[in-house]
Amino acid sequence: MSRRSGRFVKWLYAFIPLHVGNGVIIAMMQLMRFLGRHGEMYAASHGELNESNLGRLSVDDYGGPGHYMEKQRALDDLYLGMSTMDKAGCEVIAVYNALTALGIRGYTIPGLIEDFEKDGIMRSGRFGVSVRAMYDKLKSIGLKPHLTVKKDKMKELLDRSSTAILTLYNDRTTIGEQIHSVCISRDGGYYIHNMYGDGSVLGPYKDMDDIVGRLRNGLTAPIALIGIDCK
Repeated sequence: MSRRSGRFVKWLYAFIPLHVGNGVIIAMMQLMRFLGRHGEMYAASHGELNESNLGRLSVDDYGGPGHYMEKQRALDDLYLGMSTMDKAGCEVIAVYNALTALGIRGYTIPGLIEDFEKDGIMRSGRFGVSVRAMYDKLKSIGLKPHLTVKKDKMKELLDRSSTAILTLYNDRTTIGEQIHSVCISRDGGYYIHNMYGDGSVLGPYKDMDDIVGRLRNGLTAPIALIGIDCK
């Protein structure tokens, strides 16, 4: 890459989070979702392999049904389209953890991978799963999710939700640090699961403002919040 093209990429990475609206980002994700559909191709080839590879993990890495998945980094041999879960699986994990927080059983990580490979992955899985695909999956289960991309509405939506999924910029000054999705559970305060993929749970936080102000020392910026089981 030339020095000039490198400067352009750096400028573009900064321009997106600073000047492109959240609604546009969600629409772009939807476009990549529809362009990335491959029917049964990935799902058919990865299902049994992912089940087998997940079974190799120790209970310290993955507690199984009824337990949160906190170690995304350990999922380097679970496949999501043309990528692997350690690199692009945060949305799948966020949905799995949200269902766990709600006490809903019967949905495994390999099963959710298969569902999103059929419809939901962006750029063949390299960019993970679109926000609307997470929303659609929760709705298809029979839940009543609510989605907002407006920052001034997120605090109120989180306060009404039993659990939530937050999609955010890891660094609000550049998309080069990527986009991440996490589950937020509620138990007195709010707790964030799989933020760093290293097994740590963050919290408690008081509310959405507290999360945004403290997470990664205030570097993050919210893109979308899906509230689930809202009052």
